[in-house]
Amino acid sequence: MRHPFVLPTSRAGWGLLIAFVVCVLAGIWPVIGLFNRAALLFGLPLLIVWSYVIIFACVGVMLVGNRIVEGDGHE
Repeated sequence: MRHPFVLPTSRAGWGLLIAFVVCVLAGIWPVIGLFNRAALLFGLPLLIVWSYVIIFACVGVMLVGNRIVEGDGHE
């Protein structure tokens, strides 16, 4: 029986999958609840700073993934 989804075949692929899952999990409610406080960091509410961290981390993971795919030679 075939899997309904594609699994990574290299260590880099597994690392990127884990990194992306961590980024997604960082943006769900139990984790966000830890940062939903009346505190300021850099003049912004802590929840907004955490949102920016999640966004930039996801973008960084996708950039690394694109570099690995480009170097792999697959289209």
